[in-house]
Amino acid sequence: MPELVVENIRKSFGGNSVLEDISFTVADGEFFTLLGPSGCGKSTTLSCVAGLEHPDAGTIRVGDRVFYDGDPRTTVPPEGRNLGLVFQSYALWPHRTIADNLALPLQLRKVPRAEQRRLIDEALDKVDMLHLRDRYPHQLSGGQQQRVALARGIVYAPGVLLLDEPLSNLDAKMRDQARLWLKSLQREVGITTVYVTHDQIEAMSLSDRIAVFMNGRLQQVGTPTEIYETPATPDVAGFIGRCNLLGGHVAETPGDGGNVRVRLGTSEQYLDVRYADVVEKGQPATVGLRSERIALADRADPTADDGVNVLRARITERSYTGARFEYQIQLGELTVQAESPVRYTDQEINLVVRPEDCLLYPTTA
Repeated sequence: MPELVVENIRKSFGGNSVLEDISFTVADGEFFTLLGPSGCGKSTTLSCVAGLEHPDAGTIRVGDRVFYDGDPRTTVPPEGRNLGLVFQSYALWPHRTIADNLALPLQLRKVPRAEQRRLIDEALDKVDMLHLRDRYPHQLSGGQQQRVALARGIVYAPGVLLLDEPLSNLDAKMRDQARLWLKSLQREVGITTVYVTHDQIEAMSLSDRIAVFMNGRLQQVGTPTEIYETPATPDVAGFIGRCNLLGGHVAETPGDGGNVRVRLGTSEQYLDVRYADVVEKGQPATVGLRSERIALADRADPTADDGVNVLRARITERSYTGARFEYQIQLGELTVQAESPVRYTDQEINLVVRPEDCLLYPTTA
């Protein structure tokens, strides 16, 4: 399977920019996810790759074949790109059987009838739907319809498979099951896949790499571990997982320990943050604290070990979610979300945070 290359794609609608210099490469056989909130540009990017939208500038190619080149303007229509596309709505023909739905793209490609049956049965077998080949879409569940749409997307062996939020119409339990077999299917087929979603769990569990979009710009591309552990911007940190973003100022630059001391808000409380780059004293900064990496401790507990941050705070709300308690905590004028398997009854609490668990984003002019 070829790699997909997108370079410097720009797109505007009615004078409003929706994509700004989007560039990424999807390797042969890779599961690559475009992740971001609604309206961030991820589906528009997928539409540009599919040929359903024309960029204003940039280049799109699969292998050595150029699908779009803004200079000179070269555009291959959608039907000439040999891409598989699965829509959020599945887009199955209601008056055709499952087998006939899969036959349509083969008929358009003038595949001989005997070969059509073989390819259809192989694709349906891959998604465990061969026994339902003669049913109609309305006779299937949502999860079964989704499998048929995926089978139709791979039946003609496309060069790249494009998936536009294909799990969003399923209930939570079915989505969990669908993620497992979707990844298994992609590995079995070995097809280069571009997946669009706003669901972080889908992106983290399915992807080899993730491209995070915000406001029409590509914020970061990396593995799920890289995106979660070392988010490149506060926007990425705030979108992936549950991360508290706390404003402050650099109070002390790194000493021998390599920690930057940050004063939080206007309070007299400080965080030591492990940080390798250069910062200046007095420089505005944002500290990211993931809720699951904040330890809670009663005020009466002995002082925490040296080398960790201990912050005085107050619990304002608590809720029980089954596996853990979730807390809303007031830290001066700042609000912090934390979680713990322990139910704390006292309002006054200590937050214990290791410097290496803090994310630091200095503000540059």
